[in-house]
Amino acid sequence: MSNYVQSTNFATKDALPSGDPLKIVKGTEINTEFANIAIAVATKADLASPTFTGTVTGTFVGNLTGVATSATNATNATNATNATNATNATNATKLATTNFTVEEIGGKLIFKYGGTTIASMTSAGVFTALSDVVAGGTP
Repeated sequence: MSNYVQSTNFATKDALPSGDPLKIVKGTEINTEFANIAIAVATKADLASPTFTGTVTGTFVGNLTGVATSATNATNATNATNATNATNATNATKLATTNFTVEEIGGKLIFKYGGTTIASMTSAGVFTALSDVVAGGTP
């Protein structure tokens, strides 16, 4: 993924005096700008149903459907299959199902599958996934 970086400052060309050869906009400068823009656009994730690879870190604003953001949300554990640690969900620090575990450790929510950490979220909403992330799908 790359961000667009402008190669030619066309506005500075406007300030040059008439007749200055640097005032002329060259086709190669325009081609370079278009190539930079095309690369930046092609390497960004789509807004609709993007698929991310590698370690994804970001700040989520709004609601994350299906993700417990605090132990208090574990009161809805009746919807979790085999929620063994959700008996007293209001005071729970850990929610476990057959294979998934959501646990609060050191001020972070830690998401595990089969005992292996797969993601974490801070209290500020910074979510870090340790594998591919598909956004915009059906939970």
